[in-house]
Amino acid sequence: MGATTSVVRGDIVDVSTTGLCLTVDTPLERGRELHLEFDLPNGLVEAVGEVRWAVQKAGKHELGIRFVRISTESMAVITQATAPRNAGSWSGNFSLRRR
Repeated sequence: MGATTSVVRGDIVDVSTTGLCLTVDTPLERGRELHLEFDLPNGLVEAVGEVRWAVQKAGKHELGIRFVRISTESMAVITQATAPRNAGSWSGNFSLRRR
């Protein structure tokens, strides 16, 4: 990561097995690759994602992130948390390190 690494915090709007939507205070450009770390009720998720879209809403920046690298363990956490019986039963914060 090196000296250029910075941590950005925000809120998860939605998460799926292909990616997530989140809001942050700092604008991030499309195509940016990010190291993501976030907690769901059933465990920690670590992944690398790519900013696919970005819009500004009410003074915040909403980002669509597509997972490009994610472990089997992290995918299992997301799959379990988003299963129909668990849908809507979580909310969370995240942190990401810009590369």
